[in-house]
Amino acid sequence: MYTQTNTFSVTELRQKTSKILKDIVEKGVVYVLHRSKVKAAVVDPVYLQALQEAHEDYLDTLEFDQTVKLPRIPLA
Repeated sequence: MYTQTNTFSVTELRQKTSKILKDIVEKGVVYVLHRSKVKAAVVDPVYLQALQEAHEDYLDTLEFDQTVKLPRIPLA
């Protein structure tokens, strides 16, 4: 969720890059505003990897569910 403590303008990002990078590690995510609208979310790499793995697990589950619905061929 956007809060005042994890939202930065592009100008702030340019001026306070080191501080904002530390905030990303501490908070997990910061949002970057451009013309008062959120244009990007910057996330900690560990968090991103966990999200990617969770998404892959979800896709595997969907694929399995589709496989289960296939007609079975008797072996005998």
